[in-house]
Amino acid sequence: QAPHFGQAQQIMAALLTPRSHAIQGGRFLQLMAAALLISAFVFLSVMAPPSELGTASAAPQRFRLRSHHKNGARAFANRQMMAPLLRHSMGYLPYMDRCERIATRVNADGEKKEPEFFSASIDSIEPACKGGNVYSVVVDSPRTSAKYEKAGQYAQMRVGDSKPGFFAMANKPGSRKLEFLIKTVDGTAGIINQMKPGDSLDISDALGNGFPWDRISDNDVYSDGTYVFATGTGFGPIRAMIESGLFKGRKNLKIYYGVRDEEQMPFKDEFSKWMEQGLLGAVNGSDSPIIPVFSCEQNGYVQDVAVFGNDIDPEKATAVICGHWDMTGKLKERLTKELGMPAENILTNF
Repeated sequence: QAPHFGQAQQIMAALLTPRSHAIQGGRFLQLMAAALLISAFVFLSVMAPPSELGTASAAPQRFRLRSHHKNGARAFANRQMMAPLLRHSMGYLPYMDRCERIATRVNADGEKKEPEFFSASIDSIEPACKGGNVYSVVVDSPRTSAKYEKAGQYAQMRVGDSKPGFFAMANKPGSRKLEFLIKTVDGTAGIINQMKPGDSLDISDALGNGFPWDRISDNDVYSDGTYVFATGTGFGPIRAMIESGLFKGRKNLKIYYGVRDEEQMPFKDEFSKWMEQGLLGAVNGSDSPIIPVFSCEQNGYVQDVAVFGNDIDPEKATAVICGHWDMTGKLKERLTKELGMPAENILTNF
C-alpha cells in the first residue's frame, strides 16, 4: 500500500464528515480537487503496463500498490509521474490538521458526540451594514451567556433539523445576551437571518478557548506593535476584544479590517466611540488604528497590504488573526518568516 493512502483517507473523511470545518470554511472545492487527484493516481496505477510507457523496470518499494491484475508491475511509470504531484498537492491542505485539532477540542474526551443544545430565542436581527447580506443577530440565551468567558469563543446554532452552524460571539463576555455577525449563505446561517424577534432556535454552550490573550497581555513587554487582521464576519470576535478593553494602552496598534467595500463594513459607526473610550490602544492624536482594506476598490487583501516597520523587535511584537484559513496561513508565514515573529506571539481563536 502506498504511503499516500493514509492522507487520502484523511481527505475523504473530511469530505464525508457532516460537521466538517473544512467544508464549512469554503475549502470543499480544494478538497474535491485533492480527492480527484488521488482517484487519478489509483486509476493510473492499474492502466497501461510499463512496456507501453517506455520502461520495464520494477517499481520501487515505496510506490508499490496491490494489484489484482496479472501483471503486478504494471503502471509503474504512471505512478512515478503521479506520486510527486500527489505529494506536492498535500502541501496545499494545511487546514486538514486544523480540522482535526478543532474536532479534538470540541470533543475533548475523544468521543464523537454532538454538543448539548438548549432552547433560545431571537432578541433582534438588523442589517450590520448598508450593503451586502450581513446581519447583527442578538440571541437571548442566559445559559450560553454565562459560559461565554473569552473573546473569540463561539457557539453552535441550529433551527429545527438544520445542520448546526458555528458562529463566533461579536460582543464582549459578560453581556446578558449574545450578539453574532452572520452572513446570509445557504444553510443555517441563511435560515437564522430570515427569522424574526421572538422566534426560537437551539444553541450550544460557549465553545472553544477563545483568543489566548493572557499570553501577550503585558503592554510593557509587548510594546513593539500589535497587528490585528480580520476579514468579513471575522471582525466580530475582534470587536469583542475591543469592547473587552484588551487593547487599552497598547502601543503601535494596527487593525487591518478587510471587506469588499465601505458599504459592506459592519460596525464602522462604532469606530469613533471606541476612540473616545480609549479602547483602540495608546493613540496619538485623532488617527484611528483601524485600517480599512477594500478588496473591490484596492484590488488587494489584508494579507497583501499589511506593512511592518523595519525597526520592530519581533520578540516584542504580537499579532491577532481572525478570518478565513487562506489569509491566516499566509499571514502567519509573513509574520514568522518576513518579520521573525515567534509563533507563540500570533493568536487565533481556533
